[in-house]
Amino acid sequence: MSTEAQPSLITTPAPLTKKLGAWLYDMLISVAIWFLWGLFTFPLIRWFYGVEDMHAQGGWEGSLAHQIYSALPVLLLLFYFVGTHVRFGQTVGMSAWKIMLVQNDGRPVTFKQALPRTLLSVLGIGMLFSPFNKKNLGWHDMLTNTRVVALPDKDKNKKG
Repeated sequence: MSTEAQPSLITTPAPLTKKLGAWLYDMLISVAIWFLWGLFTFPLIRWFYGVEDMHAQGGWEGSLAHQIYSALPVLLLLFYFVGTHVRFGQTVGMSAWKIMLVQNDGRPVTFKQALPRTLLSVLGIGMLFSPFNKKNLGWHDMLTNTRVVALPDKDKNKKG
């Protein structure tokens, strides 16, 4: 039998207000990622194709390179959300609002859960369903056996 103390399971569902706050922070980060992608890569594309007007006939927009270029920022955003959920259990926005994504049993989420959850939670619409069920779950959480929990306030724990 192990003498190590088991970590306490955090079971308090995160309120919708905290989820929306974290979502807003993460959307600002998403816009920044998209903006920086364009800022640093668009001049390279213009230089590579050697054109002044990227919308000119027979140019860039219909090409396979354009389709790949357009898909890459989406992959960067997937990497941000899935990577931070698997590695840390929370995004930057979730960390600021002291909430965390966990499996239903309290363990860290896996890649196999984080990827479909991220794809299903497009634009945060699924979390608006959370006030209408007992466990405060969004439909993307129900489909992936995950939940967002409120982390305890460290200052309150030190005083008590």
